[in-house]
Amino acid sequence: MPDREQPPAGGDTDRPRTRTLTTVLAGFDEGRAARFRGLVLGELVRSMRAARAPGVVHLFLLPPRPGRTRFTLYETTQPINLEVPVPEAIRQVVEALHEAARDPRQVAGADTGWREVDAGADAFYLGSGARFAHPAPHGSTVARLVDHTALSVTLQGDPPRLALQASAPVVFQERTYPVTPDIPAVQQPPFVLIDTIVRFLR
Repeated sequence: MPDREQPPAGGDTDRPRTRTLTTVLAGFDEGRAARFRGLVLGELVRSMRAARAPGVVHLFLLPPRPGRTRFTLYETTQPINLEVPVPEAIRQVVEALHEAARDPRQVAGADTGWREVDAGADAFYLGSGARFAHPAPHGSTVARLVDHTALSVTLQGDPPRLALQASAPVVFQERTYPVTPDIPAVQQPPFVLIDTIVRFLR
């Protein structure tokens, strides 16, 4: 998980366990916000290319260490029961987050790889998503950020080609992706799930 340039300090601190970047992102101008979304998109793309396991994904930003000027983006995944109806799956996911004091990193059964870069759990919550194994070989990811941006990301072909739909402008690898007025994935059950999660954690 590579480091990136430092954003402004700050963020919401009203949660006892998880801070979010809601306030900071709201203060970005349009250009800076688009570039920041591109950094988040880059993390999603790297995870897809690395063929990480599908499931519910939570995104975090770790502020720079004292004396440094770079931050780190990382993700953690949360177990989800796909054998039950969607409303029950959503209830179970939210209940697990509630039991973990609204910190996805502390959910029972969540991966613990984040401890390697953020042992003190100091990172800010950025948003949540759902990663799928298909279409092969790299799959797709949908995500909602704390600034309400919706992302639908697919990698297809050989070499893999990025297909992005976003509800706000994104600058990624020097290319500006415009707003997609209507993102079909937003109406699907996975987005209902992640929207519920983000509302709960914001």
